[in-house]
Amino acid sequence: MKNRTRMLLATVLVLAMAAGLLLWPPGREAADQADSSPQARAVAASHGRHLPPTKGSGMFQYATPTGRRFEASQVYDPSPPPSEPAPNGVREYTLVIEEDVPHEVAPGVLVPAWTFNRTVPGPVLRVTEGETLRVTLINKGKLPHTIHFHGIHPASMDGVFELVPPGGEFTYEFVARPYGVMPYHCHSMPTSQHIHNGLYGMVIVDPKEGRPPMRELAMVMSAFDLDRDGEAEFYAWNGRAFQYADNPVELAAGEPVRMYVMNIFEEAMVPHLHGNLYQLYPSGTTLTPTEFTDVKTLSIAERAILEFTYDYPGHYMFQCHVTEHMEQGLMGWFRVVEDETVARRTQK
Repeated sequence: MKNRTRMLLATVLVLAMAAGLLLWPPGREAADQADSSPQARAVAASHGRHLPPTKGSGMFQYATPTGRRFEASQVYDPSPPPSEPAPNGVREYTLVIEEDVPHEVAPGVLVPAWTFNRTVPGPVLRVTEGETLRVTLINKGKLPHTIHFHGIHPASMDGVFELVPPGGEFTYEFVARPYGVMPYHCHSMPTSQHIHNGLYGMVIVDPKEGRPPMRELAMVMSAFDLDRDGEAEFYAWNGRAFQYADNPVELAAGEPVRMYVMNIFEEAMVPHLHGNLYQLYPSGTTLTPTEFTDVKTLSIAERAILEFTYDYPGHYMFQCHVTEHMEQGLMGWFRVVEDETVARRTQK
């Protein structure tokens, strides 16, 4: 049945493309002179929305959007907090869990998500190795929840046994180590459902000596199986399919970029940059790159740091190289500009 639906969707997509209904230039209006060439229109059409038809099941109801895009105010800010020393060596955060928060996984497609601080993924937490990380969890949901942090810490801070009941709170406190990129997520049972519903995020642990200043981006790769049939309908950078297609990430030509990437879905993801290669730091736990490449397979909970610089202005896609993932939302655009008025936005 699903294959038949996909074949029908593909037919409709081709017809719509032929009729000129799916011309989606990367982040600018179709009338923009720079993107009005036949070649630009052909590329835009080839990356039209691949959205499922209207469907629904007991827990979720959703419908194909018609002509909607993500507004800039809806976009998950990909910039992580700046790297800076914590006051008195203690970095403090508060994470509030709420259930059934309306979350738009694609334009016009709302689901009742479980969230840390009302976002999917949760906010990026940042700390320097050797500092004390103190995170207070407040549970405003109807179910017990926890936070499990990857990294080195005491068993009492592992987020498995200390279930936080509805209306309760718990403070996790431990010395952050080692440096690198670490996931955090709820570990209440069934853990798969708690994570899939949106309870996950990224921790950046900076090395004591720091890293060279660069423009920084934090990107979580995830997916959404809305009808719980074991097959995802949408794949996303930072919790929303196509959000950085509608609102490209602006970079400057010659600007060094550091991109923290994490896969939180239980399928392999393959971050790929167009028109460029990146220095790869697996898990971010080394100061020396291990590879110069443009693709890297990340399994569930794997993460990496990608460092790169674009030499030429233009629009460049960044995507998962699993083509189904790309077509269903796990893609976006870098808009690289050559303009002296664009700040380098380096982080120190």
